[in-house]
Amino acid sequence: MRISKIAAVAVLATTGACARFSGAPNGDSITTTVGTNRQTTMETARTELMHHGFTVTRVGDQMLVTAPRPVPEYLREVSTARPGPGQQWFLVVESSDVRFFRGTHLRVSGYLMPPGAGTAAAVRNGKRLDQNAIPITQQNPRLFREVQAAAGWIESEAQRSNKKK
Repeated sequence: MRISKIAAVAVLATTGACARFSGAPNGDSITTTVGTNRQTTMETARTELMHHGFTVTRVGDQMLVTAPRPVPEYLREVSTARPGPGQQWFLVVESSDVRFFRGTHLRVSGYLMPPGAGTAAAVRNGKRLDQNAIPITQQNPRLFREVQAAAGWIESEAQRSNKKK
């Protein structure tokens, strides 16, 4: 009886680890697993983001950050909580190796710059105010769909390059 339980757990763990899920929202990010190694995946992510007009900076070998860019009018929510004029946003792509199997876990997150960031309003008495970026969540569906789209570009190109091998 004990061996059958262990075998069942091993089969479930193996099946779950081998499954390839399309990018899934986690509230404030999109996570996915691709079949390429981390170096190839990060190069694919950098290329795809640059292809779509982002300026990309590599932070170590596990992270990419895009330069802030203005939130386009068509992505602004029609509500009292929408981003103010001149609001900017950026993306963060994080990667990690899949343990025990081949592939890379990706996490794509979007952030809004705090209101007034990068302006004189962000400085008081000669000192820069502490401000945190605001995560783009499913509460901001239009902009969150743009984060999902970026994750989709990366995932589909990584899967395509994996099939070429």
